[in-house]
Amino acid sequence: MAADALAELAKRRGFFFGSNGAYGGTAGFYTFGPQGAALKRNVEDAWRDRFTIREGNREIEAPTIMPEAVFEASGHLEGFDDMLVECPECGESHRADHLVEDATAIEDAEALPGEEVAELIADNDIACPACGTELAGQPVEAFNLMFATDIGPGDAQPGYLRPETAQGIFVEFPRLKEYARGNLPFGITQIGPAYRNEISPRGGLLRLREFTQAELEQFIDPEEDEPPLDRVRDV
Repeated sequence: MAADALAELAKRRGFFFGSNGAYGGTAGFYTFGPQGAALKRNVEDAWRDRFTIREGNREIEAPTIMPEAVFEASGHLEGFDDMLVECPECGESHRADHLVEDATAIEDAEALPGEEVAELIADNDIACPACGTELAGQPVEAFNLMFATDIGPGDAQPGYLRPETAQGIFVEFPRLKEYARGNLPFGITQIGPAYRNEISPRGGLLRLREFTQAELEQFIDPEEDEPPLDRVRDV
């Protein structure tokens, strides 16, 4: 079944559909209908049973908004970027590396420097998918994918919606180690929303601006413990 036909079927059957349709819709956001919400809960519960309960790990639920200092320390402020190119005619923004991959045999344009991606756009006469205007000569710029916000009124503290669930686990490691009475190894899981301001969301549920992540972080003493990979390698 083609992707468009599958999406239409999912909408009719109440699994998922684009959000905010009454106001024209918003790319990258989907609502799970009654059937989809139930299925999503079943998937989350199955993951929780396998990786939290059966593995003897512990689950936390951290805030989805965190202060700027967290992401400065993690490197997200400086390096959590995608390559953006903007059409000079219609103003539409596009993932520059995706345009190159779609027009050439290159499979991992994301790994290339921005200058080289700009050259490939020019050399291959790549045009704007929205209006057909050639993009040669347009700069390819780094676009940070985090959603920024203010924490508190007035002279507010800058913050960001978390782009992945790992931050809450790592930030709370000292408290979690205290809970574990200082004993390693231990594992922490978290299931919850993450946010990425994607330049050009596509692929239905595969690339969203808000999505659910399930994550397990295993903390070990590298001088004494072996990572417990054998138990989950073939899952």
